[in-house]
Amino acid sequence: LKKWMLTPFHLVFCENSNYKIDKIRKVSEEYRAQKIEILQFDGQIFPREFGKGYGELLSTKYAIQHSRFIRHSDYIIKVNGRYFIKNIEKIASLLSKDKDIYVMVDLKRNLTIADSRVFAFKTSFFLDYLSKFQDLINDSKGFYFEHALARALLRAVSDGHKWIPLPTKPIIVGYSGTFDISYRVSKIRWLAGEIIHRVKNYLLERY
Repeated sequence: LKKWMLTPFHLVFCENSNYKIDKIRKVSEEYRAQKIEILQFDGQIFPREFGKGYGELLSTKYAIQHSRFIRHSDYIIKVNGRYFIKNIEKIASLLSKDKDIYVMVDLKRNLTIADSRVFAFKTSFFLDYLSKFQDLINDSKGFYFEHALARALLRAVSDGHKWIPLPTKPIIVGYSGTFDISYRVSKIRWLAGEIIHRVKNYLLERY
């Protein structure tokens, strides 16, 4: 959170377990409290087999419905709570250059899943498309949030909305919520991934 507070963005921190977050509030007060909005609710009341992706969608929905920052924003950049994206400003800069962008997210596995760790979208994408897949998300049945995000995106594109992949491979610092392990990517490994990312984007632009 301290790293995020040093970025130029307005931040919405949405906590979905009603756990005590006094330390979070203290950090926000020590830095620039006027640029962060803290939301909290009990979003864990659903069958456990639905999985964390279901809770992730509920958290995003709650933030959209209750955040004053989001209400006055053109785009939302959604990032998992335990991550910091070191090159987030480079990723976000594209949104200010092209207002026709509807969703910015990376797709994988023949367009069947989307990388939900960091993606950007207009509010209407969530309300008109992604939220429609809420009742299908069920980890025990093999349908994850990443599947819902990919399907919602493809449906939006078929309706004429503009999608682009992330302009660069995100540099993620933090911990995986699934495996509770830290992200440690060497500069060489990231550079190799960045080259692959750029080649994919080039091919998408051509075809």
